[in-house]
Amino acid sequence: MRSIHLIPVMLLLSCGTPRNENEPMVVGKGTLQAEHTLKIDALLGEWQDQLDSTGTMFHEQWEKGMDGSYVGLGFVLSGKDTVFIEQLAILTSDSGTYYAATTRAQNEGATIHFKMVHDQDSMVFANPTHDFPQRIVYAPGDADDWNVSVSGISKGKFAMDRYHFTRRTKESTPNGN
Repeated sequence: MRSIHLIPVMLLLSCGTPRNENEPMVVGKGTLQAEHTLKIDALLGEWQDQLDSTGTMFHEQWEKGMDGSYVGLGFVLSGKDTVFIEQLAILTSDSGTYYAATTRAQNEGATIHFKMVHDQDSMVFANPTHDFPQRIVYAPGDADDWNVSVSGISKGKFAMDRYHFTRRTKESTPNGN
């Protein structure tokens, strides 16, 4: 069974990612290289992955912020209960492009940054000093799905969790909302 604390999830829609002085700073619109922007733009929207027949559902939502940065929120629902929530962002600074994840209940609420290390056929973000994951990969499927993996060393052994996100539509929600 997949560990729910490992998935990067939906983008925060209405507020920014907390930042401390050691983190990359978000810079204004137009600072991402054009090829990065096109790939990241494909993430925009609402995505979901149903884990099993128990109704556990991973959600991820991405939007473009007013300043051109990418912000989001990820969460896991088990039935009607939210069991995990994470603020996400894709930021840029002079040192590169970063995937930023903030979970209040983990890492003392600090934002963890993963540097973009590959952007050809997929987007790969890495942070070799983080406990787990050390690597996050977004590989596009068709226009309406993403294969996402989080991997690294956990408790002395290699571990990987995989997710298949499909675009969330009104038809894919229980009550059409």
